[in-house]
Amino acid sequence: MPARTHLLNAQWLRWLPAVLWASLIFWASSRPASLIPLIPVPHADKGIHFLEFAVLCYLICWAQQLTERRFKMILWLAILMTSTYGAFDEYHQRFTPERTPEVADWLADTLGAVAAGLLWLRLRM
Repeated sequence: MPARTHLLNAQWLRWLPAVLWASLIFWASSRPASLIPLIPVPHADKGIHFLEFAVLCYLICWAQQLTERRFKMILWLAILMTSTYGAFDEYHQRFTPERTPEVADWLADTLGAVAAGLLWLRLRM
């Protein structure tokens, strides 16, 4: 069996970590604020947004690299996908009890995506 069709190299399987991580983000943002532990550090939520979406962007880059060799194209597509998911996540919080969407959270999501994408690209060059 050719290596490209082997189960461990299957393109859909490489997307599984990103899909699971995005699902975890969705689950976490679906919880009312009263169920989320408070971190007594100013703007800690922005750091959490940054890290959550940095991981997502890195996983999206990793998923694409099996079939796409233009690394800069992977980078920009992953950042766009992650930032868009962050915007939808903020919009989704509008319908979650005790939660409100914030542009600053979306910016933290996008900055996390950019940082992780650039790290991924740096490791490939």
